[in-house]
Amino acid sequence: MAEDLDAETKLELYKLVISRYRDLINQNESRSISEIRQMVSPYNDFIRKMREKMLSDIVPYDYRNHFFTAVERAISYIRTVRTCQFAFTFWMSFEEIDKLKIAGPMDKAIFLAALIRSFESADARVIVTKKGRNFVKFSWKDNHYLISPESGSLLSGEDSMKLFSDDPIAYSFSDLAYENFEEV
Repeated sequence: MAEDLDAETKLELYKLVISRYRDLINQNESRSISEIRQMVSPYNDFIRKMREKMLSDIVPYDYRNHFFTAVERAISYIRTVRTCQFAFTFWMSFEEIDKLKIAGPMDKAIFLAALIRSFESADARVIVTKKGRNFVKFSWKDNHYLISPESGSLLSGEDSMKLFSDDPIAYSFSDLAYENFEEV
């Protein structure tokens, strides 16, 4: 029956369903801090496969010599994923992101942070500002870096921290840590 409908009618019908069940979707898609942190894990099977794929020509991989090259490849990959801001809470798996090449800003940040963690970065983490913007932060060779997953831009040093003068950090997390910067 739905297959008999034209694309425009289907779209309107799907929009109606989503609008009607938005609260239920939000409720079912909610995640605890612990669950969100675990999404950054470098030990996820899909992340391991992506790491192997990205580093297939760098054998053996050596963190001291190849880390930044690996990060550049992850940034290049995340630039191929379009950003979609959903009007409701909706989490996508890494497999879904890879297949559809689209994700929400937080999903892209988590995906990128997990990849960077898989390249042996102990301090890669997702940063969320008070205005809800997402970034991925990591350090390498005494330099601090910040990536905007939405644009794929990479900032380093003082430039990276200037972003937070008008929009301070609310919290940051990885699979290893969670920090809340908001006043209680």
